[in-house]
Amino acid sequence: MKSYIHLLLLATAMLCITAPTYAQNKDIDKGKANLKKAFEQKDAANKNEMIQKSVELFTKGGLKKEMNLIIGDEFLEHNDLVQAANYYNRCDKGEKADGLFRVAEAYKEQAFGDEKNEAKLLKSAVSFYTKSGKLKDGAKIIGDKYFDRGEKFYPKALDYYFIATDTASAEKVANTYVAKGGETAFQAVDVLKRIGSKSALEKAGDICYERKQFDKAYECYATADVTRGLEKIADKYNEIGKTDEAANIYVKMAESYMKTANTEAVEKLGTDNVKAMNYSLASRIYDKAGNINLSQKYWSYYKLMQFDFDSAKTIMNANGDVVLAKAIDANMKYLDNLKSSNLTLFDFVQSQPYVSTEADPETGKPRPVVKDENILIDYYKGIKDAIVETFQSVSKNVIPINNPELKKMMIKRFQQYPAGTKILDPNTFAVRLQKATAQVKDVYLK
Repeated sequence: MKSYIHLLLLATAMLCITAPTYAQNKDIDKGKANLKKAFEQKDAANKNEMIQKSVELFTKGGLKKEMNLIIGDEFLEHNDLVQAANYYNRCDKGEKADGLFRVAEAYKEQAFGDEKNEAKLLKSAVSFYTKSGKLKDGAKIIGDKYFDRGEKFYPKALDYYFIATDTASAEKVANTYVAKGGETAFQAVDVLKRIGSKSALEKAGDICYERKQFDKAYECYATADVTRGLEKIADKYNEIGKTDEAANIYVKMAESYMKTANTEAVEKLGTDNVKAMNYSLASRIYDKAGNINLSQKYWSYYKLMQFDFDSAKTIMNANGDVVLAKAIDANMKYLDNLKSSNLTLFDFVQSQPYVSTEADPETGKPRPVVKDENILIDYYKGIKDAIVETFQSVSKNVIPINNPELKKMMIKRFQQYPAGTKILDPNTFAVRLQKATAQVKDVYLK
């Protein structure tokens, strides 16, 4: 009997608890149904009155801030984004952020269906993405929309990818430009420079280098301090005759290596330039490395190749390089004649008329523009035979030099003139073109 009474009391208590809850749920359901009917009203006053009635029902049903989410969703469903945002702003933090994000999405969808008002609507979308705390996500979504529209819209896609700090998507645009080939590839360079990371700038430099735009490649490599790229550019500059620019790059690389105590890399730079007989540069590199003996040695070699024999001998004797100093004395007759020939060639170069140049698309080397080519031809026609005679004299005075190292330096010195590799054999320096067989373009000196 006691057990029965206990169960009866428990059941009565449960009814007391669930009855109000049931009533509250009914009020909430009535409020939702009334809200649906409110949005069917054509008259604004009736609509607002019914919304207010729903608020009262929701309140009676025990809802507080939660009702703002329900009402906001109804406004969003009916595309009244201003009112939807107003109600979402009254919600708790999480629901507010989610609601405002959905408002932003709605503005975004409107924008891409209304070209005339696209900019204005996207501005609103970005504003609400920001308020929702998801600007980067929203900007990425807009960027993807523009990207999917095609190449014409890539610049707009990029603007939003950069707002989103979405490097991967920006690189996707760059890769698409590269894949299209031709001049379009240089648009990829602009994108990668805008990204600005070391890897992006290295890639931009490689794109320019492959297309023989060496100055642009240098700019990218230098900005990111890409030593691999800088070395490529320096080598290429040497190859196409931009020796001063190459020297400056090598020295900067040496300075960079020394900051990290990378003496092995500096040594390689020095050795590479010695092999290429870039003695002035080798001297500067060894000076940066603190190797004064090698710096002085190769400075003396540079002076020798500049025909400053007295300075070269002084440095050589002070540095213990007496064999080469004596070879200079032993071959002074030939060296003086070679110095005179070089002065003649130098005068010809100084008198050469100015012509505009352009980069050869195949080699990257500078060449006269077509409209100025005849100016050079006319100039060299008048001195062709004199240049051939001068190089014949050079050959006559180089071949008898009895010190192999000294001879090699003199050959290298006169091969700096393009004519030197055409009129004379590159290895033996024997004459291979006579006045009668040399063409005008064979005697160009720069």
